[in-house]
Amino acid sequence: MTMILRCLRMVLAMMVLGWTSVATQNASAAEAEEEQITLEDLQQLEPFPEFYDQLSPEARLDWLNTQIDQASSPVHNYNYQRALAFEHFFNYRNTEAQDLCQSNPPLSFDLRYRFACIQVSDISYDDRLDKLLKLYQDAIEADSKEMVAQTLNSMGWYQSSHGDIELAFKSYEEALSMGEHLEFYALNDAMVNTATLYIIHGDMEYVHKGIELLKNSIERIKEKLKEEGRTGDIPGSIIIPQFNIGVAYALHVYDYEKALHWFNIVNNSKTSIPHLRMSSLLFSALSAVELGRKQEAQSYLARSYDEPDINNTEFSYLYCYRTLVKYKLGEPVDFDVCLPLHDNVPLEVKIDVYKRISNLDDDAVRYSGMEQFYKLFEDKLESQLKQSSTSVASTAELHRQQQESRLRNELLEKEIALKTAQQEQREGQIRFMIAAVLILLLLVLITVIRLRQKRRLAEQFEELSVMDVLTGLKNRRFLEQNISREISFIKRSQARGGKDALGIYLLDIDHFKRINDTYGHEVGDNVLVEFTNRISQTIRETDLFVRWGGEEFLLVARLENTDGQHVLAQRLRQAISGEKYKIDSEQSIELTATIGSVVYPCLENTEQDISWNKLVLLADQALYYGKHQQRDCWVCIQSIPDRNCLKNILSHPFAESIEDKSIKVISSLNN
Repeated sequence: MTMILRCLRMVLAMMVLGWTSVATQNASAAEAEEEQITLEDLQQLEPFPEFYDQLSPEARLDWLNTQIDQASSPVHNYNYQRALAFEHFFNYRNTEAQDLCQSNPPLSFDLRYRFACIQVSDISYDDRLDKLLKLYQDAIEADSKEMVAQTLNSMGWYQSSHGDIELAFKSYEEALSMGEHLEFYALNDAMVNTATLYIIHGDMEYVHKGIELLKNSIERIKEKLKEEGRTGDIPGSIIIPQFNIGVAYALHVYDYEKALHWFNIVNNSKTSIPHLRMSSLLFSALSAVELGRKQEAQSYLARSYDEPDINNTEFSYLYCYRTLVKYKLGEPVDFDVCLPLHDNVPLEVKIDVYKRISNLDDDAVRYSGMEQFYKLFEDKLESQLKQSSTSVASTAELHRQQQESRLRNELLEKEIALKTAQQEQREGQIRFMIAAVLILLLLVLITVIRLRQKRRLAEQFEELSVMDVLTGLKNRRFLEQNISREISFIKRSQARGGKDALGIYLLDIDHFKRINDTYGHEVGDNVLVEFTNRISQTIRETDLFVRWGGEEFLLVARLENTDGQHVLAQRLRQAISGEKYKIDSEQSIELTATIGSVVYPCLENTEQDISWNKLVLLADQALYYGKHQQRDCWVCIQSIPDRNCLKNILSHPFAESIEDKSIKVISSLNN
């Protein structure tokens, strides 16, 4: 079943003439021997009382439940429970029917009960098709032509819903070719389903052909009911084609006035099919809102809320159409119910929903709809579906017209296939339409890809602008962007009474130029990389370690207190010079570095602050003091009285500041 509906339940109900015989016709004894209950057991059962057919559906359920409670044998219990499952099936109580199918599973030869259980199951397309194929094979072996045709009808419908259009038409073609072996309702079901496929998957000519065939089916059923004396009866075999015509006008021809006319026939019919009532009301609301009649749309929408909720995933799309109507009425909505639709939702629905969402005013929702539309287009290969459907429809149309002539007892004397030129023109129109859609989707895809590429390139350029390519470290620009965050962290900690501090270290490799001059720049680059790795393994990942320039590096590390400043400096020195640096497989060299450091906060006057730039200048002075003294050492500035002293320190030789004790320093000199 799908947005456009079929009437398998009605057909199966017409086929079931007696509860005891329905499961046992045309079955082989060899199959039955494998079951606990045999074919002979069922054949020996008495038929149901004559008054059973006169009971209301609810009275039948009560009578069957009473018989189940009083069942005297397994075969009686099986027969009554199967009959109870059929009653639920005919009255669209899928959940109850499914429960009975699980608690009282059909026997292998019970073909129609197996068919009903497959129809009510909420399983995937592949699983359902596997079960139908097995049933089809068993029906052929049992020589049950009606069951073969009914199974082919169901297979065709699910193949169409899943997008296997060519296979669907072939299934209907085979079912129609068996017309002389089928009773009236089974044959009519195959013809209605074929007409519906014309609407769903054909071009506009076939859509109108399908509508006319559905109208003919309605008149044919009315004549049959009149012949049977059921003039006051309006069964689903009439309601469903009426609903399908409304869907054809609303979703394929876009004639919403005609759509409302047919939907209102369904709305006023008091049909007992639950999902059909809600579907008709929601499509009435959609048609009314598309015509600009918002008050009428509100009325249909409100009535839809009076219908029971539908839990079947195949019909979950109804809540998406409700969302679309509410959006067009200006109400706040969430399109999560539509994007994406469940896998069990038929292809016809997905195409229509994604097209409608792709035309909405909201850019974000429209873009999501286009993405889903493109994915659907790519997955289902719409071009192949459209091209194949027209050609295979001609054969199915031939069989349909042949069977129609048999029903009307008239000779068929008109052309069956379209002229070759008309066929080629129609296929050319379809190819042009598909090519236009493909080009549009490709343009949208190319635009999206280019936007993503530009954004990705911008991110890569941003990353490269703060990265040193040789060492993989961040560079001076990165530090400038992030050091303020570290200083702010220390300020917050100090304000809370914490002892956290920030150590700023400048590291400069001693006599690095000599390495380049002696061994070449490639060796010098390898030394820089190894130097970087040793430091990176010594510090934390959260510390800021950057290449400051050439052979000079800068480290900003959080310290638990100011005393940790020189401890980290010594650890860095040991990591640098602890082991020799390999030049090649036979040579290695010793390497040292000089480290200048300052701790933040370093001003003894806590009311005053110091910028990070001046902190780096202080670390730089400490570094070059160490270079001048002996190299392979660290010099750490621990405190400065105030900003006035800071100016003198930065403008006078560092050694003088140490001598006049305007700065407090600790170092590894002479150690």
